[in-house]
Amino acid sequence: MAIGRVLGVVSVLFLVSGCQTWRYQDVESLPPTAASLQTSQQGVVYALFWDDVAGTDLDSLTSLATYPESPDSMLELSELRGPISRTDNYGTLVRGYIIPPESGQYQFFVSGDDETRFSLSTSENIDTTAVIASVPGYTSEGSYTKYSSQRSSQQELYKGERYYFEILHKEGGGGDHFSVAWEGPGLTRQIIDGQYLASFSQSIYPDTPEIKTAYSLGYRVGFLDGREALTFNPDYPPLDADQDGLYDNWEIIHGLSPSDAKDATSDPDNDLLSAADEFLMGTSENSPDTDGDGIPDGVEFAYGLDPRVPGDASLDSDGDGYSNLEEYQAGTAIDDAEDTHFREPVYLAGFGGQYFNGTSFDEFVLVRNDQAIDFVWGQEAPTTAVLADTFSVRWSGLFKAPHAEGSRSYQFTTRTDDGVRLSIGGALVIDRWKDQGPTSYSHTLSFDSGQAATVLLEYYENRGGAVAQLTITDLSTGEVVPQESVTRVPAPSDINDLDTDKDGIPDSWELQHGLNPWSDDGASVHNGAGITSLEAYNSGLSPWTLEPVPTGADVPDGTSDNDTTLDTTGGVSLSWTAPSTRVDGSSIALSEIDYYEIRYGQAPDNLGQTVRVPGDLDSYRFTDLAPGSWYFSIRVVDDRGLASALSNVVEAKVP
Repeated sequence: MAIGRVLGVVSVLFLVSGCQTWRYQDVESLPPTAASLQTSQQGVVYALFWDDVAGTDLDSLTSLATYPESPDSMLELSELRGPISRTDNYGTLVRGYIIPPESGQYQFFVSGDDETRFSLSTSENIDTTAVIASVPGYTSEGSYTKYSSQRSSQQELYKGERYYFEILHKEGGGGDHFSVAWEGPGLTRQIIDGQYLASFSQSIYPDTPEIKTAYSLGYRVGFLDGREALTFNPDYPPLDADQDGLYDNWEIIHGLSPSDAKDATSDPDNDLLSAADEFLMGTSENSPDTDGDGIPDGVEFAYGLDPRVPGDASLDSDGDGYSNLEEYQAGTAIDDAEDTHFREPVYLAGFGGQYFNGTSFDEFVLVRNDQAIDFVWGQEAPTTAVLADTFSVRWSGLFKAPHAEGSRSYQFTTRTDDGVRLSIGGALVIDRWKDQGPTSYSHTLSFDSGQAATVLLEYYENRGGAVAQLTITDLSTGEVVPQESVTRVPAPSDINDLDTDKDGIPDSWELQHGLNPWSDDGASVHNGAGITSLEAYNSGLSPWTLEPVPTGADVPDGTSDNDTTLDTTGGVSLSWTAPSTRVDGSSIALSEIDYYEIRYGQAPDNLGQTVRVPGDLDSYRFTDLAPGSWYFSIRVVDDRGLASALSNVVEAKVP
């Protein structure tokens, strides 16, 4: 059956733009209809072209009488990228299915010349398709940042599921191209490859509620009998002696009675689902949590989750920063971003020290817990990852006046070589941002008993010797107050909701990623793509490199530099103290600790190697490390799979 115009195009295989392979096909040679193939092929999709269509807007394509069933030609694609400079005055339709490799949040990006739209469905059903990203004019090839509309919102997708998509593209004159990229769990931004695609097809099976119900019932009956090794019974209707809608064999297996119709409305496992609901949904009547993800079946059903799929517990359905499991445990609504439970921070004694290369906080390197600012580095670098000269440091902490009653004056004294700035309670009190030898500056403030204030000390070293020191003196007694006893800082690796500067980014996240937790810097940009710090946080990206950053809950308390020791004699031995509490203050028994995870590598920001240590041990020895500096961090995982934050990184040198 011929469709469309006969173009006389022979089947030709050629290469364009590196490894992308395209195969043009004459529409005459395709099975009917070319736009609606009946068999879906894994690994490829097809671009359909309509030629001699003037204009740059998509309406000129979609208004054609031949759209979408009668294209002029078709092109096989092995990724979501079209040909470059194909011709002028044509329109394109690409449709098929995207198959995510992992469950989680995905973001899509579209590029094109001229107008281009990318639409995605919430399933393989075409009826729920909606535009999620578009190019209203044109972009250069591979550019995804010219228009804000080119970036989709976060899309929650499930591993192995099929999601219908469409690309509509219209070319007028000049250059032409289109592509769609994505990023998500384990994927940095990249054009969507054929391994995650399947071509569009139209089903030969009827799609009616009655047919679906009959198929579902037959499938469940056959699956149950097969699993229980029961003799095949082709009789219709299925055995249902009490006519309660429950298959007799299912009732027997789940402890119900095939002769009691009332038990169809019972709920023996108290998961808020009746036996009839459980039978139809495929969940277990003998378990309140069929998929074992910590959320009862009835709660998952009520919130539109799948009680048979454990992966949805770790997703964030309402986009409020809390996983579905965390919301259930906290008693907040899974589908209401306004209903949240504040997560209290974990504090460390002293300051959070953020270290940068460059004298103006140019390149963020690492963060660590410095219990006191008292460093005389001389000609040496603070750590092996920081330059010996031309570096800068930002120390952040919360000072709390330790005296018991009344008011007292405290003197804050800095001594630095070179520049220094000190802010207390948001006010800049010392500003000597210049090259200088070791020089002291002081400022005195009065505090009521227990009064607290933020402290920010910024420092840079240019050349020569390096000194950075702070002393806090109680002028009533003349005594220097130990910094670790009067200052504290939110643990950088902790996951919590404290946002002191109200910039939309939690303090701990800012500390962990080189931002200022005491100043609204959500609009700051530290990368070449123009992505703000707030946008990076909301997208789970480093504001400096735009690489994905790890997220997750840290329920068991973690370890820190103070309780992790190193022995490098003949190798590297780590020892630690098991946590006794969780982040919320509740106790954790040793029997609840499943294992410890040690991450290590030869750069503090690249701990790419991992070893697991059983939960009943408190030490581990590495014997095969290459000579040089090695860096280690550890966390604890309990018997429910909940993990603490990683400890601060410690360094060891192997001879």
